[in-house]
Amino acid sequence: MTLARRRIEGTARIEAFSDGVLAIIVTLLIFEVRLPEVARGASSEEFWNALVSIAPKFGSFALSFAAVAIYWVNHHHFFDGITHTDWKLLWLNNLLLFFLAIVPFTTAVLGDHLDQPIAIALYALDLGLAAAAFTLMVRYVLFVGRLIDPAVSEATRRTEFRRSLIGTVIYLACMPIAFVLPVLALVFFVAIPVTYVVPTLFSGDAPG
Repeated sequence: MTLARRRIEGTARIEAFSDGVLAIIVTLLIFEVRLPEVARGASSEEFWNALVSIAPKFGSFALSFAAVAIYWVNHHHFFDGITHTDWKLLWLNNLLLFFLAIVPFTTAVLGDHLDQPIAIALYALDLGLAAAAFTLMVRYVLFVGRLIDPAVSEATRRTEFRRSLIGTVIYLACMPIAFVLPVLALVFFVAIPVTYVVPTLFSGDAPG
């Protein structure tokens, strides 16, 4: 069977499935943020203390929501430039969704144990593997499967592949950093998503 016969025009089904999974992931994130039980008639100070006690959980929720939302934006923009799909792309996309599906768990661990380097390193590992899966998908689409319009230049492909590596490298580097300077790792968790707020894939010379 030739490569052309294995290809399917369009990306609607893979995008619809991914959108559904990502929607479930961001919904699950908030489930771990619960106000501790406050006795009826408790003072304002006690209620305020209860609110303050969930600040780490809410912070980890906000951090992960931003990260997953940015993955969704970049995923949408990325697939907007893809003309065909094949079975390898489907499985690479599933690999990305697998690691993103673990984010609610690592987020809950981080929110409960923000002072533990292992919790920070675990979070970094999960997002690092998700970033690596996205990078693998970018590499396959741009250079191996060549599932985009041929008009996109090689220079643009190389630039976007290098850009996709940034998150992978920094997230995974945060694992050892978490055991030495945990606060710095947390700063990187905030800074990395900012790099990808505005998706640029194919922006320069995509057709149309």
